[in-house]
Amino acid sequence: MPWRPRLCWLSAAAETRAADEDEANYDGWMLTRWKDGTALTGTVYLQLGEDGTFTLYQSIGTFGYARFTGTYALVGDPATGQVLSGTYADGTPWDSSYAVEKMTKRELRLRALKDGVVSVYSGVAIPAAVKDGVTAGRLRSAAQGESFL
Repeated sequence: MPWRPRLCWLSAAAETRAADEDEANYDGWMLTRWKDGTALTGTVYLQLGEDGTFTLYQSIGTFGYARFTGTYALVGDPATGQVLSGTYADGTPWDSSYAVEKMTKRELRLRALKDGVVSVYSGVAIPAAVKDGVTAGRLRSAAQGESFL
């Protein structure tokens, strides 16, 4: 039976290799946990570009995805570490700035400075169907629904 441990090792190595290959394709994060596990009735994807722009894709209580864009800043703060803040393309600031508790390709953990709510995002390759299936590039307004950030 010496082959069993070897198969387990090969299986683990293959899983690690697959995860690494997936990680190489990550271009954003998907919200996986929010407000200590409160269920979110929808899906939220976030992309932060190296050029200081962001794209937020969300499908919350709607058919398809709405796309919100704008700019963000990631700055150091002595009290909270790095702080992420942003402004939508229409000039509206995000609802809160966020202390960055963890930021890797696999995980983004943000704590809202406004109310302390923690959002956990998992690294993903955002599906083309989400990017291409946007039903509207919407402006942020009460009539059209609120954006997540």
